[in-house]
Amino acid sequence: MYLQIQCSSCGRRSRQYGYNHMLNILTKAPEEIIKAGWGSFGDAFYCPQCVKTWEKRNGKDRPLWGDDHTHVRILETMVGQLMQENEMLKGVWEL
Repeated sequence: MYLQIQCSSCGRRSRQYGYNHMLNILTKAPEEIIKAGWGSFGDAFYCPQCVKTWEKRNGKDRPLWGDDHTHVRILETMVGQLMQENEMLKGVWEL
C-alpha cells in the first residue's frame, strides 16, 4: 500500500510512502513525512511550504499541533486505509 497525504491549504501532495506491514506503519513512513517538514492542525495536514507560512496566515496564538500529533494523524490515516483495504478484500474472497 501507499500513503500520500495532501496539504489542506495549497493542495500539494506528499511523495508516495510505501508500507506493507506493521513495522513500516509504526516507524518508517510517519518519521519520513515529519522529517520532510509536514505538519498538522486538527485533522488537517500541511506541506512544508505552508508550515513555514502558518504563523503569518494564522497568528502566533494558533500554532500547529506539533510532531507528536502529526505522527498520530499519519498513523490514523494509514490504519484507516488498511481497514478499507481489508473490507475490499473481504468482498473479493466471499465470491
